[in-house]
Amino acid sequence: MANTKHHIDNTLILLQEYLKGNIHPTTDRELRMLFQQYPDLRIMVEKLENADHLRQELEYYRVHVKDIEKRESRVLSNIMTKIEKPSLKKTTSYKKLPLWYTAAACFIGLAIFGIWTIKSKDHNNNIDVTKLAENLHPGGNKATLHFSDGSSLGLDQSHNGIVIGSSITYNDGSVALGSSTDKRQMMTLSTPRGGQYEIQLSDGTKVWLNASTSLKYPDKFTEQQRLVELDGEAFFEVAKSQGRPFIVITAKEKIEVLGTHFNVYSYPNEKESKVSLKEGKVKVSVPTGEEKVLAPGEQAVVNGENLRVQQVSIDESISWTNDEFMFNNEPLGTVLTQVARWYDIDIDIDPSLSKITLWGSVSRLDTFDKVLKIIKMTDDKIKIQIEGRRVKLMK
Repeated sequence: MANTKHHIDNTLILLQEYLKGNIHPTTDRELRMLFQQYPDLRIMVEKLENADHLRQELEYYRVHVKDIEKRESRVLSNIMTKIEKPSLKKTTSYKKLPLWYTAAACFIGLAIFGIWTIKSKDHNNNIDVTKLAENLHPGGNKATLHFSDGSSLGLDQSHNGIVIGSSITYNDGSVALGSSTDKRQMMTLSTPRGGQYEIQLSDGTKVWLNASTSLKYPDKFTEQQRLVELDGEAFFEVAKSQGRPFIVITAKEKIEVLGTHFNVYSYPNEKESKVSLKEGKVKVSVPTGEEKVLAPGEQAVVNGENLRVQQVSIDESISWTNDEFMFNNEPLGTVLTQVARWYDIDIDIDPSLSKITLWGSVSRLDTFDKVLKIIKMTDDKIKIQIEGRRVKLMK
């Protein structure tokens, strides 16, 4: 509360000097910044150039501020006795009339006290929200392996990946599932919301799956091509295999490569799909027949039947593989879709806030309160409510 009192005192001194006519926003930078930050305060001060307005404001304050402290109540009574009954003519000079400026300044002090008391309560509410957000933990190594016969295997969360070979092992060499058949079969590795996992396919290609993602692949590739199907987001390091292209099929595009590193972001329920190339070359095509060949640092964006290419920061596009969220002037609505998947939470956002752009970075290993701090830094007027695993952002 000490900082609040200090802030009130400094503000009151500024306004007293303004009412005396000693300073003005056009000449005093600190006063100008105060009025820019709190435009309602300037409106209130200008109203008090008229004694009748001052009297009305005081009466409203006395009636509506129920929890005013005794000290402030006495000050308020003293102010009321200082106001002259006749209205004062408005002056065009910066100089204010000394008969009532003290009353006005004292009242402003009371009002500021009320304003910062409310802000202090809001701050306490933010502390409560922060504590709730600290209980929303980040995702981790979670995945399930599905087989073509309908069976499935929940993978060990103490490991972060599997290797497909004659048997299925974790990436430390321990056995996840021994070989049960010599027949070629399709398998699907899927991660839930709040999950991620790695897989090394039979040709040596490595794939990192982000949250709420599924990768369908054979236990052994054919001699002609290597074909996988993806829903969600994954980063690929494709092993070179002369004459055997590696093909990724999504609901929105087809990606063909020989040996390269690239990221695919293609969730069925989102309008845009993105393919970002780190190294090598890839060809991206859409059902209409249009196709684009990407060079490193380029990103193919698919929206409906439209396919376009843009330059991007690959570090930002694949930051999730380094356990980091990186936001570079991205719309808040888009950011929160990704965040919700990782923290396995539901986020409701006021439509008027969805296009606010966000800048910053935060570790994906941190609890959700760190993400909220970046959002509040962007616009501290955003109100946040947390109920269980549902988060609401409002104006």
